[in-house]
Amino acid sequence: MIIRSLFALAALTGSILLSVEEPARAQIPNTGLPSPEVISNADHFQPPKLSAYAAKLAEQPDMTGLWAAMSPKGAGHGPTFDPVHTFYPPQPPAGEAGFGPIPGTYIKGIPYNAEYQRKYQDLVKETTEGKSRDDFPACFPYGVPRMIGDSPVPIEIIQTPDVMLWYANYGRTNRRIFLDARQHPTEGDPTTGGLGPSYSGHSIGHWEHNVLVVDTINMVGGYFDETPAPYSDQLHLVERIRLIDTNVLEDQMTFTDQVTMTAPWVVTRYFQRVAGRTPGMTGATPPAPPPGSRNVVRGYLTLGDRPCVPNVKMDANGFQVAILPQELDAEPPQTAKPNSNP
Repeated sequence: MIIRSLFALAALTGSILLSVEEPARAQIPNTGLPSPEVISNADHFQPPKLSAYAAKLAEQPDMTGLWAAMSPKGAGHGPTFDPVHTFYPPQPPAGEAGFGPIPGTYIKGIPYNAEYQRKYQDLVKETTEGKSRDDFPACFPYGVPRMIGDSPVPIEIIQTPDVMLWYANYGRTNRRIFLDARQHPTEGDPTTGGLGPSYSGHSIGHWEHNVLVVDTINMVGGYFDETPAPYSDQLHLVERIRLIDTNVLEDQMTFTDQVTMTAPWVVTRYFQRVAGRTPGMTGATPPAPPPGSRNVVRGYLTLGDRPCVPNVKMDANGFQVAILPQELDAEPPQTAKPNSNP
């Protein structure tokens, strides 16, 4: 019913829909087909090689591969965004299954203002009452920064000289870190992505010797993790990322948020480069290299492009409620957050 209504709306308001799409389509000039000379010479054309482009890449530290977040020994069920500074309530017996932090878990030391400190305390209390505001099971992407510090499975990094790609299969989130000297978008400019907040935001970076400095803005407001620690769509993230060993990555993240925080919040996370999966392998994390290994470990994700089927939906109060099987056939899954601010 909803899909049919959307088609009817499109038919009635075609001119409006076209005007909305026009800026995006205007980016691609209509240059026509290749000339007859170009087509006739195709078999003799010598394409440009990647030699010069690859030479630029050769100067960058090698961060390509699968990276699994590391946590201190003794950390409780998680993941949490800052496990070093997390309060863990009594944990279940070893070996008992768990899918997230135990209710009552919270991060210590986030410099929230008084309003958001109370709000975070209330959110943590809700988890102890069996209530959850985590919209990931409702098929919303993790978004940045949660994909960095809260993913229970490895994330993938692929490098080029001009852009670095980070992909979180499990979290249904990816980011592009532009290294081509571009600036952050101006509002309303479709050629640079300035169309308002997005889950991944807009990331630009540059190299300072062996350190990648990344600046990210324009992120949809959400939660750092499942505890759930909130942030607004005014969050600003600056990262200093470096290899401190062949297969160990350090990401020092500095967050400022004029809506929720009174001071910058600094979190440093470490990641282990891990191998790819082999047929029949089980478990969330592929094997790590032996301690002290100087061989770069290579691993890549298998693309997970299957549609997400939610098992919960978010009610009018922002809480998870179970979806009955018959409801999945009656209504398409929710695909956008009703409010960008938590």
